[in-house]
Amino acid sequence: MEAGSLMVEKLIIGSKSYLVNLRKSGSNFSLDIDNENYQGNFSKVSDGSLNLKMNNLRSICYSEKSGDEIYVFVNGVNYFLRRSLHRTFSSEQDEENSKIVLSPITGKLLSKKILEGSHVSKGEVIIILEAMKMEHRLTSPQDGILTKLTSVKVGGQVKEGELMFELEDQ
Repeated sequence: MEAGSLMVEKLIIGSKSYLVNLRKSGSNFSLDIDNENYQGNFSKVSDGSLNLKMNNLRSICYSEKSGDEIYVFVNGVNYFLRRSLHRTFSSEQDEENSKIVLSPITGKLLSKKILEGSHVSKGEVIIILEAMKMEHRLTSPQDGILTKLTSVKVGGQVKEGELMFELEDQ
C-alpha cells in the first residue's frame, strides 16, 4: 500500500454495495462501512465460528470463503458477499500519485519494456501484463525518469493494486 492511499474493500450484498475498511488489533477491531464507524471485539471458537461483540450486541458468525465470494451465516440469516478492491485518494494526492502506476488487474507480467533509471515520455509503454489471454499495456502518465520498477520477474504473477512503476520529474 502506498503512502497516502487507503485500501478499502467494496462489499456487494445483493444489489447494494458498501465501501468497507476493517482494522484489527489483537481481538479488537474497527469497522468503517461507508462513512459509519463501528468498534468491537471477537474471539474464535473451536468449531470455526466467531463470537462477535459490537455495540453491546453479541453474535455468533460462520463464514466460508471461495475466491472473492464470501458466505456468512449470522443470527439465523445467510449473506452472500462479493469483494473487490477499491482504492481511494484525496484530490491533493491524485496529482502526486499520477507518478505511481499500480496494476489494474491480477495477471502475468509479460514484459518490462524500459529499464529502471531510463527517461520515458508520456504514453510510452513501460510494462505489458496479461490476464485472460488479453494484453494490458501500462504506459507512462507523464514525461519523467523511471525511478522504481516492479521486482516481479517476467512470467511472474502480479496482483491488482500492486506497484508496477514510479516516475520522478526530469
